[in-house]
Amino acid sequence: MNATRAAQRWTGWVCTGLFLSLLQMQEAAIVQAQESNAEEGYHYQASGKRDPFFSPLHRVTETATAVDEAKTPLQRLDLGQFKLVGVILDTREPKALIEDNSGLGYIVTRGTFIGSKGGVVRAIEPQRVVVEEYEVDFYGKRQVRERELNLTVADASTEGETNSAR
Repeated sequence: MNATRAAQRWTGWVCTGLFLSLLQMQEAAIVQAQESNAEEGYHYQASGKRDPFFSPLHRVTETATAVDEAKTPLQRLDLGQFKLVGVILDTREPKALIEDNSGLGYIVTRGTFIGSKGGVVRAIEPQRVVVEEYEVDFYGKRQVRERELNLTVADASTEGETNSAR
């Protein structure tokens, strides 16, 4: 009787082991099928993504040289090379007189492109002009930065004098 009971137990263990191994094989087949379906369904879209093998600074210089030809004189100089010398607020649309470092004057209104970093005049106020500049950070994202040109007031003691009289 012990021998038959032992045979039944042994048969039970063998059947249980076979059943468990069949379950494991079935689970492995399901996982493998899911992985192969996932690989077949995925397609990489490179549009709109930064190439990780090129420096973002290199890409900025390439685009800057291509657009350089169509720039106005206000867009060729850096914003730090301009100074605000006058503001006209009594008109329907406020205007500002901006002078570059060589003494040439330009009249700007809201929406005028200015500066080498793609800046745009956003506001003209009595004592300043607010310019939004766009910079490309390390990750290739375009960041907005507000800069301002403050009104420079001439010194009253030197007003009206020429360079030779000083």
